Amino acid sequence: SAIAVTLGADVPFFVGGRNAFVEGIGEILTPISVPPQWYAVVKPAAALPTAEIFGHPGLTRDTEAVIVEGSLDDAQRVSAWVDGWGRNDLQPVAEERCSGVAQAARWLEQVYGNSRMTGSGSAVFARAGAGETPAATLPMQQLASGWEARMCRSLPRHPLVGWAD
Repeated sequence: SAIAVTLGADVPFFVGGRNAFVEGIGEILTPISVPPQWYAVVKPAAALPTAEIFGHPGLTRDTEAVIVEGSLDDAQRVSAWVDGWGRNDLQPVAEERCSGVAQAARWLEQVYGNSRMTGSGSAVFARAGAGETPAATLPMQQLASGWEARMCRSLPRHPLVGWAD
């Protein structure tokens, strides 16, 4: 929807309701089929204001754009995505501003061998396997006070896809 991008960079993706690579300022969606995955999501107690992260002078602003359309076939895109392709340029700034982000990322790295911050934070996630059950359970007893954690399963489409049509 044309209105979605004016509301925020994440909105077109969520209104679209399907897995996609997102480019531009969130308005260019390339649909993609992604195999089912488990994700461990950890949210430190601290919150990070989005404006503070985007306004930080240390934010990397010269990362070369990745052009998805035509550069990879669907199988290559899925493989790259599952293997943790890309990065979140906001994460180093968020880790500097909130030690909980860095702690959560390292904790997930130890348990699952990977981690990445969601959006502008402060939640962090790890790919936790593609089988019937996660590769490892979340060791909840190790969570810091005030932190939240969930094991989540990916969806091929949002349950409300098409509601805005």
